[in-house]
Amino acid sequence: MDLDDKPRINAKTFQEPLWKLAEAMAQLVRREGMNYLPGPAFIAEDIHMMIRQAIATYNLLFYLNADERREHDCYWNNNYGVVTAPLVRSMIDCLYNITLILEDPAENGVSYHKSGLKKRLLDIEEDQQTYARKPEWESYNAQQMKAIEGLIRGSGFTEAEIRDAKIWKPLGTYILQGKPEDATPHQRFLKRFMHMQWRQYSALAHANFDGYIGEIPAGAYFILDKFRHEERPKIEDMYPVFLTRHMGRAALAMLCIVTELQLFFRFSGHEINGRIQKIWEALLGMFEIKEIYHERYHPLMVARGISPNE
Repeated sequence: MDLDDKPRINAKTFQEPLWKLAEAMAQLVRREGMNYLPGPAFIAEDIHMMIRQAIATYNLLFYLNADERREHDCYWNNNYGVVTAPLVRSMIDCLYNITLILEDPAENGVSYHKSGLKKRLLDIEEDQQTYARKPEWESYNAQQMKAIEGLIRGSGFTEAEIRDAKIWKPLGTYILQGKPEDATPHQRFLKRFMHMQWRQYSALAHANFDGYIGEIPAGAYFILDKFRHEERPKIEDMYPVFLTRHMGRAALAMLCIVTELQLFFRFSGHEINGRIQKIWEALLGMFEIKEIYHERYHPLMVARGISPNE
């Protein structure tokens, strides 16, 4: 597909319905999740928090890139849209963490929680060593240590258990572990979000600037004044294409999270199944979304009664 072809999606058909649906799912996980998840109550609480993070990120991206803001705010700059694009990567991490926990909640949910506590504990200890004998730091670090010790006890663990915990693998490490031919369906699914068009978000976040908008490097927006005057309109004209793909991918990450949650929990009420299906249909104008839908979600949704059998 030619990247200059305009993807056809209408934000009015999915933007608000999706975040409202995601918020409904977040509340259901918070109130009812522990009834479906084996293990401690904090597993549902951690998932609830990650859904809320994804929602906040999703809403921020649409807020910054709203038509009225871009068209009528004299301080708006396309750089803002480009520089916030890597936030989509944080939504993908939420998708990864949530889906891996749901693979084995009793095991993975506890491992995720322990890992967070361990990293916080080790960070505080590093600060204690770095800023030893500095009264202002000693007082601050003592408060931080007291807080983490309370969180450890409140989670039902001992400090020794937290120190012995394994660190939660980041997405890149997880999908590459083991031999490619032995990859699990979950690993193969998530690997799609590390392919070129998605990897560009990490490139921007790490200032590598190997991401492209069509044939134009994304970094070009930061140095527009360096181009000849006749070339600048071409760069500016590519922004709506970038924006559509960027916002479509943010919506895809959010919708994947919502769908994965419903595939696991099978919540009743709130017309969740029908709402999920309608949002997928609204987003199928983007070929990469259509591909993921038909390869993963449509078969699963049909099998589990979320989508009508076609």
